[in-house]
Amino acid sequence: MKRSGVAPAQNPAIARTIRFPSKLREKIAADAERCGRSFGGQVIALLRRHYGADVDIAMSPKEILALADASLENVSTADLNVRKA
Repeated sequence: MKRSGVAPAQNPAIARTIRFPSKLREKIAADAERCGRSFGGQVIALLRRHYGADVDIAMSPKEILALADASLENVSTADLNVRKA
């Protein structure tokens, strides 16, 4: 079977890591604070303004589970018990 020289199309919904130079990061962070947003929220707002509403940043499942785990850190075992009806 002959292989073509064209790479398969990538899924456009896959999040990628973006590294900002420190000066640009400082400018975005200052602008985010001025607008009452987080750094990530400001980056999304900038991308949406330029590219439209289709821009979003998705966390990895590992990051989501870490946040969920951390949110339960100060909850007692009694409060975690869910009674079945």
